[in-house]
Amino acid sequence: MSDRTESKFEAITYSVELHDMLIELMQRSFGVKDLDHFVRVKYAYGKESAEDFSKYRYLMLNYKNRIDQLASMLTSNIRAANSIYPTTLHEYEKRRDYQNTAIVNCEQLLKELQRIVEIFEVDVNLYSRYVKAIDREIG
Repeated sequence: MSDRTESKFEAITYSVELHDMLIELMQRSFGVKDLDHFVRVKYAYGKESAEDFSKYRYLMLNYKNRIDQLASMLTSNIRAANSIYPTTLHEYEKRRDYQNTAIVNCEQLLKELQRIVEIFEVDVNLYSRYVKAIDREIG
């Protein structure tokens, strides 16, 4: 029983740490040092037909909101799963559903980070620690 309590706590601790890591990444605009410069360079190299600053500001804000929301949902689902001490098959299945939803949240976070790398052309290597943290959470 004491082992289970420790692992329960661990999963929540990991998800909170992951959320904190992602907040720090978002505060650094996912590794985009200067968004306006990024937009000007894309336009200069002909990758965009116009210097659409508002589009990229919108995308940046939108991704920050989605990542924050997914990380919050992840922690909520882990807490919900760990609040159930299954004594019946139904309770076990309900707990398992919350755990599965938390895993889905992790997959969604990975997908969002992948899109950020593609859209903002950031170095994918900067993201390895976040991917590892998400993979640890899935485990």
